[in-house]
Amino acid sequence: MNSMSKGAIAAVGASALALALCDLSAQGKERDQAMAMFSPRLIQPRVPAVAQEGRTPAQEKMLANRPDYNVFKTLAHDPELFERWSGLGQYLLNASTLPPRDREIIILRMGWLCQAPYEWSQHARIAKASANMTDVEVRAIAAGAAAPSLTDFDRTLIRMTDELRYDTEISDATWAALRARYSVEQTIDAIYTAGQYQLVSMALNTLGVQLDPELQERIPTDLKLPLPAATPEVPRLRAARLKPLTLETMTQEQRQLVAPQMRDGKVPNLYATLVVHTRFYEPRLRFGSYIQRDSRLPPQTRELLILRTAWLAKSEYEWAHHAVFARDAGFTEAEIASVASGPRAGNWSDEQRALLQAADELRREALISAATWKTLAQHYDTAGMIEIIYTVGGYAMTAMAINSLGIQVEEGYPRTRNFGN
Repeated sequence: MNSMSKGAIAAVGASALALALCDLSAQGKERDQAMAMFSPRLIQPRVPAVAQEGRTPAQEKMLANRPDYNVFKTLAHDPELFERWSGLGQYLLNASTLPPRDREIIILRMGWLCQAPYEWSQHARIAKASANMTDVEVRAIAAGAAAPSLTDFDRTLIRMTDELRYDTEISDATWAALRARYSVEQTIDAIYTAGQYQLVSMALNTLGVQLDPELQERIPTDLKLPLPAATPEVPRLRAARLKPLTLETMTQEQRQLVAPQMRDGKVPNLYATLVVHTRFYEPRLRFGSYIQRDSRLPPQTRELLILRTAWLAKSEYEWAHHAVFARDAGFTEAEIASVASGPRAGNWSDEQRALLQAADELRREALISAATWKTLAQHYDTAGMIEIIYTVGGYAMTAMAINSLGIQVEEGYPRTRNFGN
């Protein structure tokens, strides 16, 4: 989505993907290794909460009207990121089109799949307070779709969340069950709620955010653990489930919303699809534009993380666009191809290898390991480390939506046979 010629775009994407696809069989052989147990969760903060004394004006403003929770005080290390992200968070938690019960089932299921104790404890409390759920119902969300206390639609929401976590795409059967009850706007909100709370799980686990004293609920420890996530193997959609709007079919409000994203008189399919949900569009864009171009991370860092996340999610659309951005950031075609092969391939520096490793670890179990954290901390300050997590988590969320809505690559970008199939 820039001024680069279509021929150059195709050359970048096609050469990178053709080389990367050679590694698919090797990745398949590693799938069993990825199914090992989760790493232990941190029992001490890796990033301490910002103390009351010595807070900056931006931190004071961020925390002034929020509960005294460890999650907010930890994220206060990066108030600029929080300001750009919090609108999306507030929308999905408090203003979305989903009924409270449905919202909390999705959030708790994702917290369980990511083994995020803080997320589980906070939302078990919220589920009981705002959705009138019982302890039995909350526990059933961890037990899974076979739990007898769940309704049929509860099971649909659990299957959807499982599919988004493991396949990064909603299956045809689950899509049909969702659309039988949900509007288009509710379906989009459900997908983004799952993606948002996968991101939150990544941050809580990696930063070591500890439970607040008043939290009484605990993540179950007597149930079979879920599996970590591996590279998805389900085929990708070759036609849109939701067709992008055209300028002619958009309302005046929608045309105004997409105007800043137009290129050469056209609206990229991602924006032309999501603008159907006007209340959601602006808060999502404020966060997305921050991690895409406005964050404190250097462009090469951003694009390395985004490309690896796109590959791990098997999101062809995300890959095709960011292969172009990666070249603009200074990567060669060979380096772009090496991203698909992971941290052990290519002539990466220690820093770059650690960035790729961080994306892999966040995908696998929503936690950056101590060794990878230590390496990255030599190159990034605390705010930068938080933004590494949010870049991976944010683009993983977008990939879930791209894949599930069937958003197709525009003409002029490469379509590589067998990407994700």
